Amino acid sequence: MSKVRYGIVGCGGAAVDVAKALDEMEDVRLVAVLDASRERAEALGAPRNARVHATLDELLADTELDVVYIALPHDLLAPTTLAALRAGRDVLVEKPAATKSADAAELARTAKSLSRVLGVMFEFRAAPPIVEARKILAGRHLGPVLGVRISTVIDKPGDYWRSGPTGLVVDSWRASRARAGGGVVLMNSIHQLDAVRFMTGCGFARAAGEIASYTPDIEVEDAAGAVLRLTNDAICTLTAAAHSHGARGQETISIDCANGRIDLPDPYGTGRLRVFAPDSSGAADWRDTSAAAAQSHGAYLREFTDAVRRREQAVATAWDAAAALAAVEAIYESARTGRTVEVASYSD
Repeated sequence: MSKVRYGIVGCGGAAVDVAKALDEMEDVRLVAVLDASRERAEALGAPRNARVHATLDELLADTELDVVYIALPHDLLAPTTLAALRAGRDVLVEKPAATKSADAAELARTAKSLSRVLGVMFEFRAAPPIVEARKILAGRHLGPVLGVRISTVIDKPGDYWRSGPTGLVVDSWRASRARAGGGVVLMNSIHQLDAVRFMTGCGFARAAGEIASYTPDIEVEDAAGAVLRLTNDAICTLTAAAHSHGARGQETISIDCANGRIDLPDPYGTGRLRVFAPDSSGAADWRDTSAAAAQSHGAYLREFTDAVRRREQAVATAWDAAAALAAVEAIYESARTGRTVEVASYSD
């Protein structure tokens, strides 16, 4: 079996995790890297014998390249993805793929017109608790979904807005509304919003929200609250905080159903999926499943690489990114206007 050859554009903290996951896969090879800092690119590429390119055009002209993974500031994701698609490459782009839902939809249309595989790095879709919850809900024995509670409560480092979670790249783009598109809701809660769509099969119909920026010198929100109506009429509540002192393991989702409940652990922790459901005798109680939280980059990259080989749609597409971004945009518009806002609908 020939190896799928990856190139990486943007060699910051996210790319480090992806490169490590690629290292564990026998049927892929990292062949090219590019970063604004040649030193960072060499640090990622040299141990893997990957070529360090000086420009995007040079990397895209590399004849050994099959797939481009793009991990750049949010405002650069969509234009770089378009360039890679038009150069005839399949693309895996970091979430949110764009800063606007309409731009993510344009990426989806472009990929289809060029017959390229385009995936978005919503790696929660490969996390065992989320995969198991999706299976349980599809089985319907818990009945319809009635409510969802999302908690995105994090204790980010004080210098997060200047240098991200790892400190590897010093750049204040995260603090800029124009460059980032948004704060904790777009950067973090969007993973869970996408996961809710993935697990339940329901979209978001409308949203009412409030956002706030309590950190000095940032233009984006570091706290938020929202109520969203799902397309099946269930109610979803969202609580988000970027700087909640001492917060650990509080990026969670709970799903209430007519006949039971599902509690998903923080995907970055070690907890297990818990289900409250009736047993064969009709008695109901909590049980821990075998689906434990784990680093999901590797499983997601496995699924994406297989989709590239089979020329199939990725597990998370740019249409999915557009739908998740539309929910975020509705929260922001509601906070701005003080009104409930309809969520734009996107599908392939």
